[in-house]
Amino acid sequence: GLDYYYDNSPREAQREVFAHQVALARRVKRPLMIHVRDAYEDTLDILRAEHASDVGGIIHCFTGSWAWGKQALDLGFHLSIPGVLTFAKPGELPEVVTQAPLERLLTETDSPYLAPAPHRGKRNEPAYVAHVADEIARLRGMDVLVVREATARNAVTRLNLV
Repeated sequence: GLDYYYDNSPREAQREVFAHQVALARRVKRPLMIHVRDAYEDTLDILRAEHASDVGGIIHCFTGSWAWGKQALDLGFHLSIPGVLTFAKPGELPEVVTQAPLERLLTETDSPYLAPAPHRGKRNEPAYVAHVADEIARLRGMDVLVVREATARNAVTRLNLV
């Protein structure tokens, strides 16, 4: 993916390597796991130019807007929602999880970072994804078990584990 937040690598080099990775995923017919931070438009441009919709994948640790998320969904990607959803200031994530189809949402820890409430500030653990699913259920007005089962099934399906 692309990460412009720290600017540890030249942006042009990031774009070239990312485009190559998308092309490789298409050649081997495997889904992509995309990291994007402060590089939303360039990421979409490359995904479109390299026909990433042929394989789709997952937008890891999604914290973007609904407008951006909708474009990623249109390209065949799933949105993986981190503990940020449970924070006091979750940005646009509540809108994202209520607008996106449930069958296109995943939950994740981004361990060891971004521990959800009530574990905020501590090392994140895999078991904490339950808090993210619980918040999705609350926001959507759905049964928690339905959301937990759906997001687990989505991960298995999207990663071709069956």
